[in-house]
Amino acid sequence: MQKNLIALAVAGLAALPAFAQSNVTIYGLVDMGYKWSGDNMDDRVSSRSALDSGMSAGSRLGFKGTEDLGNGMKAGFVLEQGLNLDTGTLGQGGRAFGRQSFVSLGGGFGTVALGRQYPAGYLLTATVDPFGSGTAGQYNSVYLTEYRWDNAVTYVSPTLGGFSISAAFTMNVNGEESPDNRGEGDVGDIRAWSVVPQYVNGPLFAGIHLQEMRAKSTGLYDGETVRVYDVAGTYDFGVAKLAASYGLRRASAADFSPDSAAVNGKDSRQWFVGVTVPVSAAGTVRASYVARETEVVSGGPDAKVSQWALGYEHALSKRTALYAVYADIDNNEAAKDSGLYASIGDAMAGGVAGGDGYQRGVNLGLRHSF
Repeated sequence: MQKNLIALAVAGLAALPAFAQSNVTIYGLVDMGYKWSGDNMDDRVSSRSALDSGMSAGSRLGFKGTEDLGNGMKAGFVLEQGLNLDTGTLGQGGRAFGRQSFVSLGGGFGTVALGRQYPAGYLLTATVDPFGSGTAGQYNSVYLTEYRWDNAVTYVSPTLGGFSISAAFTMNVNGEESPDNRGEGDVGDIRAWSVVPQYVNGPLFAGIHLQEMRAKSTGLYDGETVRVYDVAGTYDFGVAKLAASYGLRRASAADFSPDSAAVNGKDSRQWFVGVTVPVSAAGTVRASYVARETEVVSGGPDAKVSQWALGYEHALSKRTALYAVYADIDNNEAAKDSGLYASIGDAMAGGVAGGDGYQRGVNLGLRHSF
């Protein structure tokens, strides 16, 4: 009898459906180094020397996983927390998973993800930038862009003949949606969409970015829009990889984006060119020039800013590298007077939004990923 019961139990277990297990990975990046900042726009402010975190890439701790659902379908998630190694605190304003936090479903149709994510336009221009949106040389100290969107729905299509499409949509780019999707204040909720068709063929990479942000508020900018257009690409000749981007931002009233910090500006024209040159099996030289011209809402001359940067990176292994970067920014008087100036930033604080008014910078650091 006992043998028969065991046989029945085994048979019952064998008849149960086989459930795939999630594969969970813990990953991260730690970046620390010396940062010097000088030539402040305020002559009373001296230069700053510090040991800082996240200069070439934001320090982080992340968890990601996938589950095979069968029939070519996969579920996934990413929870990524920003870290300030110099103080042991959380990045992104103290958010628990402020870098990214989303769940996704993928298959033959592409991948759909829900949560806090990078908009498609930022992924395009940051990929093209020789400094990868990091260090004092990052393009976005000058070039206005959006970084992360809360409440986002994103889609990435399969690649067909080198072509693919990325898109994002949110009912509010920063914070919870208001009860009636019309937040209090001048800006309130910002409803936004972003689309990037792109093409890859051997050494060529090119993309076009279209984006619109619309304020839904009880205040000044209710119903106003900011439209963004970017064309960006790279071409790898082997001995050197050239990069370029050209962008327009068209504001119906003012550039109210919380990431641009350019509410005193209206329309902007911006561009950058750059090059990445491998000089040895482990060494790479990077250089770029970025410029922006912004119409001042209150009138008068346009705010004009530019930056040039030069850097070197030496790979100690596939996961560890040393880097050195110098960058220099020039702001005209209209940029300084209107608050539409650029200042030296890093991967933790984009230049226009948080560079403390310094116009020169040096980074010397060590980066390790795991």
